[in-house]
Amino acid sequence: MTKQLGVSVSDTSHLKTYVKQHPDNKMGWYLLGKEYQNSGQQGKANYCFNKAGEVFEAFEKKQIPQDVWEEYQNKLVEIARTKEKRNARIRKLLVGCLFLLLILMPPAHAPGKAGPGTETASEEPAGEQDLAEIDETREQGSRGETSTAAGGSKPDIKFTAGVGSPGPMSVKIGSLLTRQDTLPASTAILGMEKDGKWLLWDEQLKAVYRLDKEGGGKVLVQSLDPEQCHCEPAGASAIKAQAAAWTSGQVELAVLNSSLSAYRKRYGKLPGSLNNLTGAFPDNIMDGISESMKPAFPLLKKRLAGSKSGDASVEKMPSAEGTALASSLDGAPFFTEPLRIIVDKSNYRLAVVSGNVMIRNYKVGLGGNRTPEGTYEISDKVVNPNGKPDGDFGSRGMQLSDTNYAIHGTNEPDSIGKDESLGCVRMSKEDVEELFALAPSGTQVTIQAGGLPDQLLVPDVRFTSEQVSDQTNPRKTYHWLY
Repeated sequence: MTKQLGVSVSDTSHLKTYVKQHPDNKMGWYLLGKEYQNSGQQGKANYCFNKAGEVFEAFEKKQIPQDVWEEYQNKLVEIARTKEKRNARIRKLLVGCLFLLLILMPPAHAPGKAGPGTETASEEPAGEQDLAEIDETREQGSRGETSTAAGGSKPDIKFTAGVGSPGPMSVKIGSLLTRQDTLPASTAILGMEKDGKWLLWDEQLKAVYRLDKEGGGKVLVQSLDPEQCHCEPAGASAIKAQAAAWTSGQVELAVLNSSLSAYRKRYGKLPGSLNNLTGAFPDNIMDGISESMKPAFPLLKKRLAGSKSGDASVEKMPSAEGTALASSLDGAPFFTEPLRIIVDKSNYRLAVVSGNVMIRNYKVGLGGNRTPEGTYEISDKVVNPNGKPDGDFGSRGMQLSDTNYAIHGTNEPDSIGKDESLGCVRMSKEDVEELFALAPSGTQVTIQAGGLPDQLLVPDVRFTSEQVSDQTNPRKTYHWLY
């Protein structure tokens, strides 16, 4: 038999204060609703239960351990009573409790749906003026209003990304809140989907939360998800446009960062200029240059100069106007690990990854057992490897170490997704030209059976860069195993 949990919180004013400061905390709304219910104010209770959404469903229908319930309830009231003395230690404790509750909760129901046996509360009940006051903070957030120290001007938004699901996102927010001294005035967190061990980088990632620093050491956390906040957040279209620019800009920085690391690995030093990365074949470490790379080059070079490996922790560096760095949290690129290529023979996929984030996932053609497994590096990057763009190897070719295997285009597009090659990896023209622009010489390539999701990951607008040198190699005839 399921045990009915009771509420022992006696100070309603503390809970009201708490939900004012934390309007997105559904557990707070639920506890306040139970207090109103116990005092016979069912209209107010239903309003709060509506705000609580899936938390109401979880605690009304599921048996939750009593000690977990009491611990969280006590912490909630304690934080409300001591809100002026809030510090990093208390914030960490709150995040831990939130994360524990998110683990115990069942899958979320539609936000705003009250449970069975309660009155409909889709709109505020008449006469409930104090509840309208409680919800004022959320309504200000939906209109895009944020407090600032002086003049009322809105700060520039900086961006970061995390897993979009509730548990990991709570940890991400908690991590940011524990370092308020370095937190920008306004931060937007974009939500990534997860497929197995991979986080999927979509250049149309949605902003799911916004954090705005206010006076007195307070941080306002707003949901930017219309379904969660039951609103259409003001300024959402502007944030969406900025987020799209940031996500595409981070891919450019990943290419530049990987190219700098590849140059240092080859020559034992960092390049003096961008031109050193984009020379004519065979000095074409990088395919070409984008506008954002020009001001970012000295900053990334400085960052790598302070790191032995190129992807370890280094000093934070200043932002640069006009680059994607200007919108990152601390002036460092989001992708700090060099780009890698993974080929999955089991489902004809080729992915570009950085760490555990997948930036692209293409469909390719293979040669079955004739395609070897192992780890290689891109040695030659060649435009028109047959001397023409419509030859057997297509318009781009990337040789794998000192072998006769390569990743290249094809004049047989119907072979993509099949085992018709003699061992090489075939790609469509649009895919191989984008990969050629993304992956610098020296990029690690791992061919294996399994490990990549089936879901394709290709943007509507492909990554391109401006080629500044001749990357053909007319002096050599390639004998790749087509």
